Amino acid sequence: MQYPLLCLSASAGSGKTYQLTMRYLNLLLLGAKPSSILTITFTKKAAKEMEERILKKIKELYDNKNNRDYINNFEFITIKDEQDWQKWQDKIHQVYHEFLREDLKITTIDAFFQKILKNFCWYVGVEYDFELQEEDLDTITEIFLSHLKESDFERILEICYHKKQSLKSILDLCVFLDFFKEMLDSSLFVYEILEKNAQRVELQKNTKEMAMQYANALKETYYNTKGEIPSSLDFKDFKGLLDKGKTWLTKENINDYRGFKTIPFKTEDFVLLKKAVHQVLLEEEAEYLAQVYRIFQCFLNAKEQYYRQKNCLSFNAVASKVYDLLAKNLINKDFLYFRLDSTLSHILIDEFQDTSVLQYEILKPLIEEIKGGIGQKNFERSFFYVGDIKQSIYRFRGGNPELFKVASLGMESQNLEENYRSAKFVVEFVNKVFKDNIEDFIPQIPKAEEEGYVGVQMCEEENLYLEVFKTLESLKVLGAIEEEIAILVFDNQSVVELAQFLQEKGVKVVIDTSAKLINHNEVRALIEILKFIQTKNIQYEQEFFMLLGLEITESSRKDLESFLDSIVRIKEPAKVLLKIMKFYRIASLSAKKFLESSLQFSTIEELLEQVESFALDVISSDFSGIVIMTIHKSKGLEFENVLVVDRGKTTNNRHQRILFELKDDGVGIQRIFQYSNKEISSLRSALDEEYQKALIKEESLHIKDLKNQLYVALTRAKNTMNLFCLNEKSAFETLGLDTQELGDLKEAIRIQIQNRQKIQHIESKEAFYATASAPLSLENLGRQQEMYVGEDALESNKDNEEREQGNLKAIYYGIALHFVMEQKIQNKLCDELILELLDNQMGFYLERVDLQKIITQCNFVLKNQKLIEILAKGSVKCEIPFLSSGRQKRLDLLIVGEKEAFIVDYKSGAPKESHRIQVREYMESVNAILNKKAYGYIFYTQGKGRLVEV
Repeated sequence: MQYPLLCLSASAGSGKTYQLTMRYLNLLLLGAKPSSILTITFTKKAAKEMEERILKKIKELYDNKNNRDYINNFEFITIKDEQDWQKWQDKIHQVYHEFLREDLKITTIDAFFQKILKNFCWYVGVEYDFELQEEDLDTITEIFLSHLKESDFERILEICYHKKQSLKSILDLCVFLDFFKEMLDSSLFVYEILEKNAQRVELQKNTKEMAMQYANALKETYYNTKGEIPSSLDFKDFKGLLDKGKTWLTKENINDYRGFKTIPFKTEDFVLLKKAVHQVLLEEEAEYLAQVYRIFQCFLNAKEQYYRQKNCLSFNAVASKVYDLLAKNLINKDFLYFRLDSTLSHILIDEFQDTSVLQYEILKPLIEEIKGGIGQKNFERSFFYVGDIKQSIYRFRGGNPELFKVASLGMESQNLEENYRSAKFVVEFVNKVFKDNIEDFIPQIPKAEEEGYVGVQMCEEENLYLEVFKTLESLKVLGAIEEEIAILVFDNQSVVELAQFLQEKGVKVVIDTSAKLINHNEVRALIEILKFIQTKNIQYEQEFFMLLGLEITESSRKDLESFLDSIVRIKEPAKVLLKIMKFYRIASLSAKKFLESSLQFSTIEELLEQVESFALDVISSDFSGIVIMTIHKSKGLEFENVLVVDRGKTTNNRHQRILFELKDDGVGIQRIFQYSNKEISSLRSALDEEYQKALIKEESLHIKDLKNQLYVALTRAKNTMNLFCLNEKSAFETLGLDTQELGDLKEAIRIQIQNRQKIQHIESKEAFYATASAPLSLENLGRQQEMYVGEDALESNKDNEEREQGNLKAIYYGIALHFVMEQKIQNKLCDELILELLDNQMGFYLERVDLQKIITQCNFVLKNQKLIEILAKGSVKCEIPFLSSGRQKRLDLLIVGEKEAFIVDYKSGAPKESHRIQVREYMESVNAILNKKAYGYIFYTQGKGRLVEV
């Protein structure tokens, strides 16, 4: 390998995932085993995408192993002669089959740390079966308050009163400090500088009293000269002195102040006054920080109690526990890293700029050992990471872009300059905007053929959302569809406000504000209708209709009333929700997950009491509508059409009330400062050079954070981008934008429509060649249900008594049957495992004896000799989706041979002519897409099964 140690800077859309995939493939072809390659990403989505990309590329390489021209295109493969060619063919064959057998280590960094902790959890007092959960701050706060000592409680009251902070702001500060706790110790909250300063100033009494003595001396001098006291010297206590002196105390010489030019002040009084004021501010800061430190320790203790009570940990807590294993020498470091080192030879890390100091400290020994060339094996080792410092936007939770540079010491560094994501005008606009706004910015070269469109619009704050609505209407008129539009805003409050505004205008939107399941439209709608059932409050009814994008009319309200009357006797919330979902065709994956969660509650009242604390992960892939999300949420995503909306009010980036002064390396924390209000901060800057430098550094970092955030926002668009900037106090102000247009919006959307149609055609064709190694998931059940309802709902072999209870059992009977066939044919699962999977997911609808019957029935089906012969005629695919006349359909079983294709459709009911018509339609579609003669069969599963050719 040419560069065993490689740092790759990859700007947005430059193909970093491709580079990481090729690096992985290169390692395999050099002889590395998949189990020896640790590939780390920061999200589950990215990890899944990486695994799919790698699998697809290896499969593609294997399928083309006899194509010499194709193989020669890989830059890390050189074919010298025929003998060499044969070796490469053998190597590819070996790598492919070894990859399918080996244990892959493609994972999120959180999952990697979790695995380490599972192996050594007892050393840090954690049970092996702990669960990962989002922290419930309300519960932690209750524990925190209930266990406070009286002295600690008094400290909180003092901060609330004297520093004008709320309990929430104090807790927010604790949450903020928690991200950095491994970098903090008590010495950072207590200053030795106080004693040094006190000696230098030669203050022996109370510093405030001394400050007032010098201040009163100045006041007396003025009075003796002018015979009056000016407003600027009209103070009675220290607080008044700071208020009145915020102008003249900042001067180098007191006579520089315009009102004091002719007053014969004693220079020594002014100099000593400033030193005394400075000393008071230091003492108050030290007292505040010491109080904060003690409160923070109480908060950490409360979190530990919360974790023990719930037997859970947050992702950040898992990393902290792993760090404790190492930093506190709870386990021998060499032993821990030997356990890892014995299997790992190569590390690949994606999005490295998002690494926190804590995460880096855990990985550092592994990285340094690879860099040092020392390992438990003689095999060449490697370290590769890729990322983009310009997209570093997580400083508030411990992220530090300087680590990107620190980790690169002793490594080869390269940069990717081409952009494969965005249209020409989008790339050129980003180049122009950021070339003078981001340090060391390297312009990208656009590779897309489309020109695209960029529009910048200046708005008044009161018309901001209205202009967004007008642009959305224009996009839809031109042909853009809702699912291809994303609106990016700066904070969660703006997500909610803009969503509400657009919903009132009749726009269907999907909001993404947090990881909680309850924050998505259809789940929120279900909650609102449950509240309406409980209270009959018309507001909840209106919210229900609005969240579903339904028009509120007298007719729609009557329909709802009539429907609710029909289910009034049902008490179980799960059954009520299922009825509502069926009636209003609510079928998103998140709604189904919410339905599943409701099974644990016996009444609607009980469910509503606890629903707000649900911390289940959302599933947003199946939502339809215009997406509204924060810029932070959009990171790593891309959209055809993007609207970036300015923030309505400038936020205070120092809401945490403290700021860190970093060490020279830009990583470690050297000192902590208290950030007071603007006036006090300005005064202290004039008196304290170190504070002034720290403030300037923080302001510089804040501006850099904002520019990085804007860069992320402006690089999400593939085709069109519209920016809505405020005329005053704009977040875009630092970029110096003005009203402008690049490209033709109408033409950009026209080309977008053409590309969409091409992709739909290709996807329909490729669906027939879907890989047979699709992972087992509940989503398959959901998709099959959508296809099955309406086809076989009335064809179950259940008796009349069950039919009188409704068609629900019939529907799920068919779903289960299709599921079992898929798992037996495609995934080769045993009966015991299939039964457990079915019972876990469908036990609410079907008895275990029914599930056993279905498995037995499928075993009879698979013994059918004619079916066995058909399965042997080609490549076997299960549950294949495709589009026909604009509608999604699904094949139960498809066998693709060299010249022929065979379709098998399962039916659990009695034969009908409609079955034959349906299969004939499938045959026509398969023949058109694959250009192969298609044969169709219906397998009636009753009894021992009967295969009928169509």
